[in-house]
Amino acid sequence: MTGLSINHYITPPGYALERFLDDCAAAGATGVGLTERALDEVALPDLQRMLDARGLTVSSVNSAGFFLWGDPERAQRQAAVNAALIHAAAVLSAGTLVTIGGGLDDLGPQPPGVLAHARCTVAAALPALRDAAGARGVRLGLETMHPIRIPTKSTLNTLTQAEALCVAHPGLGFVLDVFHSWWDPDLEPVLARSIARLTLVQLSGVAQPRDPALLPARCPLSQGCVDTGDLLRLLARCGYRGPYEFELFAHDLDGVSVADAIRRAVDDFAALAA
Repeated sequence: MTGLSINHYITPPGYALERFLDDCAAAGATGVGLTERALDEVALPDLQRMLDARGLTVSSVNSAGFFLWGDPERAQRQAAVNAALIHAAAVLSAGTLVTIGGGLDDLGPQPPGVLAHARCTVAAALPALRDAAGARGVRLGLETMHPIRIPTKSTLNTLTQAEALCVAHPGLGFVLDVFHSWWDPDLEPVLARSIARLTLVQLSGVAQPRDPALLPARCPLSQGCVDTGDLLRLLARCGYRGPYEFELFAHDLDGVSVADAIRRAVDDFAALAA
């Protein structure tokens, strides 16, 4: 099994990218997932040198897609962002360009029944982005998100949906973000059928809130309601040999330092994977 990569989302604004890379290397992480904020901070040639000096690879660049902007100017800006992310992923030899469909709110005011239309719009937009990425040697990984994110982030919500899009558009891959998809009843059959299409596994614990009015939150790997060890064994049985990436957001740190959270993630992963 590969080592653990750490997603840059774990850092709060103002946390220097070089410090984050140092934290990852010191903890024994093998790679990083990079965000738009990280890519804006350092020129790509300098960033590649920083990664090489620490022996770190790039498991992912986050995140392209967002195909549902109803405002033409905003859609044009998104197309420019997508092109820049493809370029960065190519230069840095990233394993996956994470791709998110976009939420219904991006469309602006819409009549009832627009969800099916939105999903068709995303499906129709994917081949052009896939081809642009493929021309640079970059593979897209479609990230499914919990249905609660349909208004704000994505209308791609189940692994079966992602699998169908990968079948319809050869060359696409998908991402398993455990926080969003641990509950999916088709998790095991999709992995058994389509493990070759899985480009990245994003790990975190899932903490059920004490207050039922609140949503679940990400937490350390050794906590929460997901049996991460069992999931790792399932992935190994299905033949997954790709990268694992720990994804915790800065607002989930709960007073723990970035360096300590990274160190704990690496240690937890090593114990669970043993």
